[in-house]
Amino acid sequence: MLEKLTKFVGKYPKSIIAAVILLTVFFYFGLSKVDVVSDLEEMFPEDDPVKTAYDQVDATFGGAKFAMIILDMNEVFSVSALQEIDRLTLDLEKVKGVNSVLSITNVEEIRGIEDGIEVVELIEEIPDNEAELLELKHRVLSNDDYAGQIISENGKIALVMVQLLPEAAEENVIQDIREIIHRHELDKKAYLTGEAVLDQEVDKAIVGDMSRLLPLAILMMIGILYISFRNIRGVVLPLLIVIITVIWTMGMMGYFGIPLSPISNIMPIILISMGIADGIHILARYREGLAQGLDKQKALFATVVAVGLACLITSVTTMAGFGSLYTSSLIQIKDFGLSTAIGVGIAFIITVTFFLAFLYLLRPAKRELDKKRKILLKGTLVKWAGFVITRAKTVLIIAGLLVVLASAGIPLINPESDFIDFFKPGSPVRSAYNLVTENFGGANIIQIAVKGNIQDPEVLQAMEHLQNDIERIEILSKPGSIVNLLRNTNKALHEGKPEYEMLPKTEEEVAQYLLLLSMGGSDQLDNMLSFDYEQALIQSRVSTTKNSERDKMINKVEKAIEKHFDSNNEVVLTGSPILAHNMVNLMIKGQLQSLVLAILFVFVLMVIISRSLIYGAFCTVPITLTVILNFGIMGWFKIPLDVASAIIASIVIGIGIDYAIHFFSRYKEELAIGKSVEQALKITISNTGQAIFYNAAAVGLGFLVLIFASMPPLARFGWLIALTMFFSSMASMTVLPALLYLRDRRREK
Repeated sequence: MLEKLTKFVGKYPKSIIAAVILLTVFFYFGLSKVDVVSDLEEMFPEDDPVKTAYDQVDATFGGAKFAMIILDMNEVFSVSALQEIDRLTLDLEKVKGVNSVLSITNVEEIRGIEDGIEVVELIEEIPDNEAELLELKHRVLSNDDYAGQIISENGKIALVMVQLLPEAAEENVIQDIREIIHRHELDKKAYLTGEAVLDQEVDKAIVGDMSRLLPLAILMMIGILYISFRNIRGVVLPLLIVIITVIWTMGMMGYFGIPLSPISNIMPIILISMGIADGIHILARYREGLAQGLDKQKALFATVVAVGLACLITSVTTMAGFGSLYTSSLIQIKDFGLSTAIGVGIAFIITVTFFLAFLYLLRPAKRELDKKRKILLKGTLVKWAGFVITRAKTVLIIAGLLVVLASAGIPLINPESDFIDFFKPGSPVRSAYNLVTENFGGANIIQIAVKGNIQDPEVLQAMEHLQNDIERIEILSKPGSIVNLLRNTNKALHEGKPEYEMLPKTEEEVAQYLLLLSMGGSDQLDNMLSFDYEQALIQSRVSTTKNSERDKMINKVEKAIEKHFDSNNEVVLTGSPILAHNMVNLMIKGQLQSLVLAILFVFVLMVIISRSLIYGAFCTVPITLTVILNFGIMGWFKIPLDVASAIIASIVIGIGIDYAIHFFSRYKEELAIGKSVEQALKITISNTGQAIFYNAAAVGLGFLVLIFASMPPLARFGWLIALTMFFSSMASMTVLPALLYLRDRRREK
């Protein structure tokens, strides 16, 4: 098949180049259609029960996402500070897409009056003298409904909570909030955070990283290619492959509505790093044929016959490695796996059509025809081959010891999904996040939706007992719900006596209190109770997003729910911490599935190609060794298993098997023409070894540019992949030949 394709390309090279250029123009216009998505809930499929619960709370209670503005006023209880907060609050309430704004200047207070209650703002009029300000300060800081909730306990920092409507255009809302802060000249005092803000910051980081890292990756490839081939065509042609591949793949994503995410953000870097692999192998073998005296036509045909099948197989196995990620339940990992697998296939198609067409049209360079030209690395690789062959058993013993050492580190791996880790320490977003955590209990919120007859005193008492248990959980702040409003209403109706701060005892009293609150114009009621009084919401802030602490907290909350509610009431626990918790579970499950599928596919394919179980196993050993070393390093060096590092193993299998396939293919080729085992291994290491070295260097250095990413998880991902490429190529050049030598040498004798 590849031979026929080569003849076809040789017959119509100009037509093929023109067709590829036209398709590239078509896909180029698809680039503008690519969206950027970073919302945590977008990770889950539409029918996922956790996402469904989150969306229901979002729709029922006016929005589950908040932007938080932390105002470091030095002293909140001053005339100027309160006026600034009040003006800011009023302007934020006018922003399109905002459902509600809560601050010290508009927070509600329930007061008893002769005919019932009135719901008024805590600060109806900003005091203008020191005595009244001190009295207000004492009243606010002595009330735990306010202190630590919207005012720091030292009275120096204020929190403004902005609730976004479910259908709000988040990017526009956050931009409007920033403009209002700037207009009020609060830039030096205001810190902005919250889930909606973090989403936007990640989106900006994705776009910024793409614009900075892609040119850097291309420059890296130019350097590697020039060192490899020492001429312009050796740089330009492989570079054209990767540029066209990226345009086709991302254009396809645009046309099919597949967005970029914090995970797929690295896909163009991957395609640039990997897309030149087949080109390097073909160009290296083509030059080898020219140096042996073959003319251009015969050299190209011999090249495709010799390495074309290996390139096809490596492309298929790489596609399988990435395609295995499609088994994940997480949408962004699924999209990343599918898009990258398609991109790898596109790179192969461009290589065997567009790339070969140019080679047919261009005359061989004089340097390529020089039989005496010095080949970089040739001497070193010849010595390396001698070492591996004479020390084969030692090589395998060392590899075994490394596996044992790495295996001991695997149990130490810590699954993590701390979203704040996407921002560097000291960054404005992270500083704001730390401020709200230290002073207001956290930027993330758990939400508990209770369904049933909320006017039933028994249901309300169960909610109260649940809230008491929640308050005792260390990383959770004081929870709020309709329970708090009803207790305060009861107290207000009894002249503010503390002993009456309790829930009403009958359903009629509850209905009456809710009517009073509704008639009094309570804005908080809609955020705590559904219109039909069939659902109530409990909310509490979470002071950490660390996986281990969050998991313990969720377990305690779930046990408290089981303790206080029976089957008559449906209680749903949701919120961004719950989404993150489930994402980690699905991530680990998906990682194991994709890992097993990828290794199994590669093993079966290698058995089919080699027609031997033993050879198939031998070719799978280098990537298996690399995967174990990768996880071992993560365990020993306490590198968390996050959404980025979770996909490394599948990438390693997809890319790393290429080296073993090319090595084994050349080795069998040399044996087939009568070379001894030792000769075949030496020729393979000294010739194919060059292409493997440059390929691994290109892929490793291409990924290494990610260390300059603005998001630390991507930086970790970059150097981990570069390290695994080193391990994988080294294993293919040491462990694989050692295994082949010890087995085939014995058979040869």
